[in-house]
Order: sequence, then structure tokens, then C-alpha cells
Amino acid sequence: MSIQNEQKLSPTQSFEEILECVQPMITVILKQLHIYKEFDYYRHIASIAVWRAWLKADPAKGQFSAYIYSSIKGEILNELSKEKSYKERITVVDDETLDYVRSEFEGGENQKNSIDLESILTQLKQIERKILLLYYVEGYNDQEIAKVLGLSVAASKKRRARIFQRLSNQVFEVE
Repeated sequence: MSIQNEQKLSPTQSFEEILECVQPMITVILKQLHIYKEFDYYRHIASIAVWRAWLKADPAKGQFSAYIYSSIKGEILNELSKEKSYKERITVVDDETLDYVRSEFEGGENQKNSIDLESILTQLKQIERKILLLYYVEGYNDQEIAKVLGLSVAASKKRRARIFQRLSNQVFEVE
């Protein structure tokens, strides 16, 4: 990756000079990785990567601009990986699903339990919420859920039972 103004980068330059010189490089990397949302956030991640590379740079180990490039790209990829992992583990439960599950579990209990149930549901994995949604809201049977999720019927039944048991234990534990 070449720098826009063909200026040779050196770890002896000030961090501000280096950061200014690599802004076009950062833009190219963000476009290569198809980052169009939260552009400023990822630009900030890239700036931190430049700073770390500047601190660790050793002129004897090779070209500084290549080191910066790989540092920036690596940090952004790490952040994207963390974000993907987080989204797989925790997703927001829509209001309709939450209201339905509240009515199933609470039967008109007080507001404190509603808030607790909401926090419990947000701790479920995405697949667990999908199973609950398909079974209790959409009315799918275990065979249909198994087909949609690519599970065996026995696995679908067992997962649903475990999820329901765990939720029941947590709801009654709160009371």
C-alpha cells in the first residue's frame, strides 16, 4: 500500500505526522473491508493501531509502512470479529416477543418481574431466542423448528425444554 503523497514513513517521525500520512491508507482499508457504517469508530480503531505500531516499530525489521498497514488491517479485523461474536451471542428481543413471553411466564405479576424477565431473555443465545420465537409465537412444532434450524427433532425438543426450564428457574429465583 503506497502513501498518497509518496512520503517515506519512518518510526522516527512524530506520531501526528505519521497519522496524517496514513489517512488515505486507512480509508482504502476501510473500503476494502466494506465498512460503511460506523466509519468514524473504525477510523478511530485504525488510529489506535497506528499508534501501537509507532510505539513498537523497529527500523531493522523491515518497511515501516507495511507494518502499519498490517497493524491497521489486523486491528480492524479483530474488532469486526468481536462485534460479530457479540451479535451472535446477544441480540435485542423485539417487543412483541417479549410481551408474549412475559404473559406466558408471569400471568400478570408485578413490573419488577417484567424487567427481570427482559434481562433474562437478553442473556439467551440467538438460537435459543429463535427456538422460543418459533415455538411460542409462530406456533411451529418441534419438527418444523428442527427443519428450519437444521437440527434433529430430538435436539429441537431437548433444547426447547432446557431453555424453558432455565427460564422458569430464573424467573422463580427472582421472586
